[in-house]
Amino acid sequence: MKCNYKESGKKGEMHLFLNYLGMLTGFLLALANILNSGFEGFMRWLMVVCGLLIFMCHLKIVLDKKHNRAVNKNENNT
Repeated sequence: MKCNYKESGKKGEMHLFLNYLGMLTGFLLALANILNSGFEGFMRWLMVVCGLLIFMCHLKIVLDKKHNRAVNKNENNT
């Protein structure tokens, strides 16, 4: 399923909000496992890496959406 970057209004804002929430979740997962983890050894660092991957994936989605919105806005102005 391909994401439609020409979304506008409440639906587009909700997707952006959910991506920010995903970023926050990934960051908190990584930070919590670095500072005070219930896991030991390999599993602890696996949880940190997974949290950082979640954060990076959602960050990439947010930046792509913002970039495409800016490009579409510039194309409409010219």
